[in-house]
Amino acid sequence: MGHARSYAARHGHLAVPRSANHHGYRLGTWLAHQRKRAANGRLPHHRAEALDVLDSWWNPSWGLPWQITYHAVRNDIHGHALNAAAGFPGLPPAATRWLLTQCTNYDDLHPGQQELLTGLGITPQDAHAARPQQETRTRRRTGASRSRPTTVSSSIDGGLPYARSYAHTHGGLGTAHYTTEHDGFPLGWWLYEQRKRAVAHLRRTGLPWPHDTQLTALDRWWNPPWRVSWNHSYHQAHTHHTAGRPFPGTTTKWIRTQQQAWNQLHPRQQHLMTIIGIHGPTPLCRYTTRAGTSPSQRTISRS
Repeated sequence: MGHARSYAARHGHLAVPRSANHHGYRLGTWLAHQRKRAANGRLPHHRAEALDVLDSWWNPSWGLPWQITYHAVRNDIHGHALNAAAGFPGLPPAATRWLLTQCTNYDDLHPGQQELLTGLGITPQDAHAARPQQETRTRRRTGASRSRPTTVSSSIDGGLPYARSYAHTHGGLGTAHYTTEHDGFPLGWWLYEQRKRAVAHLRRTGLPWPHDTQLTALDRWWNPPWRVSWNHSYHQAHTHHTAGRPFPGTTTKWIRTQQQAWNQLHPRQQHLMTIIGIHGPTPLCRYTTRAGTSPSQRTISRS
């Protein structure tokens, strides 16, 4: 308790990592033991009260990692005015990403967490108005470049609400390109990051990515076994097909390419092609759809 008092007097809290020492004493281990005893109902009442006096959140029900990060962010924002609607400009990127994630998931936070955020100056109104900054930095790749946000959380929790909203509006996630934004959130970039993590996890462990079910519930083919760009081309063809509009030249060329590679397509890809009237690799077709005609009335010339 003496070391706990000393640490709290210096830092203002007891969010101490398990591995932390204080003046040569393993304070993190001691506090972890007190939390375990509290969970089992074996912590003496007088000791719990003494720890509450030092830090009322010394044993948070939402877990210590969140509490540790909260205090680190609190130090980062000391002296800064917070502007949630502008994406918390002027803060270190890690602090900005964490704050945006908390705002995105604000309604799901514990009341105690919401109270702590209020202590930082983030009201419920601020949390609901929070939007990521628009500034990006360029990450160069071989022969190409892509911009990626620097102030947006790529965590599953940070983007899942936007993915749900997009899937509800568009019937899935297949139309989201890398540059797609939804409600100010870079959803296309976020999906790209989740696909990378899913592939890396599978290669590393041989097991499905733990969060795959959350995105599969929104779109069964959010991370297809073929290139995602195929989905974008398909959706363009499907849009023209259902609307009875002539296919652009690039779409016609793409359809013919799919016919030529028919036997290499995934069964799901073949099924999707049948929806727009392509039922096999031959004969190759020249499509002369005209605006105003239904899919069943379109002219398909053999070539």
